[in-house]
Amino acid sequence: MPATTQVPTPTILTLTLNEEPGDRKTGALVAQRGDLGKVFQFTYTGPLDLVEGIRHALDALNVLEADPPALPDPPKPKPSARLEPKTPPPPAEPTIDVPLRKGTKAVKISQLKLVGGETDAAAYRQAVLLAGKLIDGDLWDGESPIRIDDVYALARKLKPLTERELSLFTLEGFVQRVGEPDVQTKSEVDG
Repeated sequence: MPATTQVPTPTILTLTLNEEPGDRKTGALVAQRGDLGKVFQFTYTGPLDLVEGIRHALDALNVLEADPPALPDPPKPKPSARLEPKTPPPPAEPTIDVPLRKGTKAVKISQLKLVGGETDAAAYRQAVLLAGKLIDGDLWDGESPIRIDDVYALARKLKPLTERELSLFTLEGFVQRVGEPDVQTKSEVDG
């Protein structure tokens, strides 16, 4: 296998000479090899001083290469305050707090529908209270959608019943589950 030869990194010297009026002459020398470099400023009177300045610059560059300084990694760029706009999550369905015997339960508004009879704000407030009674009586979980045909008729049905007595009934005895066919009573069938 042939040995690969490494090409030496070239040394770049940049010499800047300023001639000021009088005998004073100044110069700057940048000696660079690869990623390392050294800057020198000097005064000179003739060409021999320039050669001596170059020799000192190369010697200092060799010393620097033998023991290069440890440079810390550059700081990571901070994320700008203007990040890509995130797509906002879809707005959550509004809920209503249904008062229970102990605390409240947030129920999505779409889970409690009023049809027929009164459907104004007072009827809706009454329906929320009745929904709490159905939840306390373990008839309704507050998650499945229900429909109340007549809020005030339901209130009259539920008023005399305690939570313990409610457990003897089914939810369908008081309200309709949305998505299920309406259950007709015997009087509706007889007609």
